[in-house]
Amino acid sequence: MIEPGKTYKLEIIKIEGDKLYCDAQNLGIVEVVNNDLVLKFSIADQTTVFLYYDNENKLCGFHGRPYAEAGEFARLKVVANTNIGSFLDWGMDKDLFCPFAEQKQTPEFGKYYIVYIYIDPLTMRTVASMKYEKFLSSEPTNLEEGQSVEALILNKSQLGYNAVVNNQFQGLFYDNEVFTNLKPGTKLNAIVHKVRDDNKLDLRLFKNDASDISEFESKIISYMQENNGHMNINDDSAPELIYKTFGISKKNFKKALGSLYKKEIIDLSKNTITFIKK
Repeated sequence: MIEPGKTYKLEIIKIEGDKLYCDAQNLGIVEVVNNDLVLKFSIADQTTVFLYYDNENKLCGFHGRPYAEAGEFARLKVVANTNIGSFLDWGMDKDLFCPFAEQKQTPEFGKYYIVYIYIDPLTMRTVASMKYEKFLSSEPTNLEEGQSVEALILNKSQLGYNAVVNNQFQGLFYDNEVFTNLKPGTKLNAIVHKVRDDNKLDLRLFKNDASDISEFESKIISYMQENNGHMNINDDSAPELIYKTFGISKKNFKKALGSLYKKEIIDLSKNTITFIKK
């Protein structure tokens, strides 16, 4: 079933000037302005359309897609504060409305905030909430330890980095397992390390298993190939330098070095690591 607040590939059934009329199935026919006149369309073509209801409760279509849609969390910029609420830039001609009731405090113009986008059941309009915590599920998760997930960073806490997992659950990257500054709004792939009793998730950037070590080895080999078979970074190097260079922790870097050494691919006898000539 097609829903408002989301993006779909829709069939064009009529064209009048710069207006496309698309079949939105259960929602009826939607008028879409072709705001990219470089693109030429014909009847029966498929085009990407974001569906939403305007102030007059009319179904409208935007040719393209916003930065995020209903049911998703995103970090968006405040572009206006008015006497009815705030408006956020979400990549569309009309900005996204955030009512006063969904604000934690008065947002500052030009600053970015994490919000949850949803359909207001009373108006059917697509709106944003800065009180995103209430949209995180506390129900038992169907995720398993070791499973790959998508994470969006919410904020920094005393323990580490809080994140939204798969646009539904709350997760945490522990500070001692992250060697870079993860900014709010950063999206990244993660691994479920543990499902806690409160149904929150402990996350890691890597599985720390044999498949990851093989990937880390490849990163090191590629780096050395780009530097004439030599590398001054070793197991005494700072964790920050290792993460900046390879995107992995010092612990995993040392595992990969040890594996390459056992395979007689590198020489660790000096501070400068080199390929072994076979």
